[in-house]
Amino acid sequence: MLSIRNSTHESTLRGGLLAVFSLATVLIALGLATMVLRTGLASSFTTANQGRYILRFDRDDGLLEDRLGQMYSDTNPAEGIRHFQRAIALSPLNRHYHADLASECESLGNTACADSEWELLARLCPMVPVYQSHAAQAYLRSSHLDKAVFGFEHLLKLDPAYGPESWFALRAVLDPDAIFTKTIPENAAPEVKLSYVVFLSNQGDNDSAFRIWQRVVDENHPFPFSAAKPYLERLLDLARIGEAESVWHDLQRLRIVATPARADAADLIFNGDFEQLPTNAGFDWRWPDPNAYLAIDFAAPGGYHGMHCLRIDFTVSRNEEYEPVVEFVRVFPNRSYRVEAYVRSEDITSDSGPRLRVSDTQFGSFPDVVSETTVGTTTWHPLRLDFSTGSQTQFIELSVWRPRGRLFPTEISGTFWMDQVSLKDIGPAASENAAEGPQ
Repeated sequence: MLSIRNSTHESTLRGGLLAVFSLATVLIALGLATMVLRTGLASSFTTANQGRYILRFDRDDGLLEDRLGQMYSDTNPAEGIRHFQRAIALSPLNRHYHADLASECESLGNTACADSEWELLARLCPMVPVYQSHAAQAYLRSSHLDKAVFGFEHLLKLDPAYGPESWFALRAVLDPDAIFTKTIPENAAPEVKLSYVVFLSNQGDNDSAFRIWQRVVDENHPFPFSAAKPYLERLLDLARIGEAESVWHDLQRLRIVATPARADAADLIFNGDFEQLPTNAGFDWRWPDPNAYLAIDFAAPGGYHGMHCLRIDFTVSRNEEYEPVVEFVRVFPNRSYRVEAYVRSEDITSDSGPRLRVSDTQFGSFPDVVSETTVGTTTWHPLRLDFSTGSQTQFIELSVWRPRGRLFPTEISGTFWMDQVSLKDIGPAASENAAEGPQ
């Protein structure tokens, strides 16, 4: 009899617990449903009238107020600001509401309102870069320079990609060296510091850029070549050849660019034996215009001297002008130079095959000098040409060049190899602008 009563009691207890659990589940589900419904309502209405109607049923919903503020943003900005402020009053720590108000104030030219909100957001969310950026700009507008500089420094620690816009903002109030010292920590990665060098060069302040470059490389910290390449290429584009040469030597000193072994110290060609892959930049070999009709291999086996050589395959028979590889070489005015390279060919079909060309692309102070062509199938043999620089020549462009054919067969196919390229100074120019062709 006792066991029957106990069993009945346990069943009743289990039933009560199950009922309580079921009720709790229902209440949670209702709560979640209510949240989903409210969120859905806040994001689903498409007119201000619909939003005001929904707000009648829940006047303390910050999300609805914020959404209404967005609806009024274009048609009635003052009303929009009122709804944003109401949303903030209901949820003072909601960063999205503050950001919406700041953006609206900024669009209306109300800098006092916008700056106040951005500064508040920077304190609420110290790890969000976009808020730090706006706050630093706000401090700068209100002449709080120390706070602005501190903000920009903190911003660059969070995300160095904000560097250019930060430095541009500070250029009106600080000199380039002060910006570098105050916004970039001493222990920052060299890539960040070099991005400032690139920024200064892009702004046309090349003297400051070169000065900062020297400060960075004097620290002797390694960095990838890609961090220096934009600056180096811009110096060449601007024909600041002395500075470009100095940067190139710095990169070799730091072993960021490997220095190839040279059999002759007087040789001015970089990597003329093709024993290392080129950087496609600076004073190294480059391939300016990739072409679907050519295949270029800078590490082809079977070189004339050493393990490797350059190989160019004319893969599709066409009568096109090609300049597949180029190297810029530092030279000096009113000097005579000699270029030599060893080449061979296989089944070059055209009467106009590959040849060497020297050009002064900066000043055109002497006519292009072109070697003899290579056609058919040939063994390794030298190509030579002499030229003299003009009074303003600072660098020359040495290239493999194939002009369009004019006599049958005009279309070119086949393979061309080149190795042991050298360029040497052979003395003062006999006369200004003198140049000799193929030897």
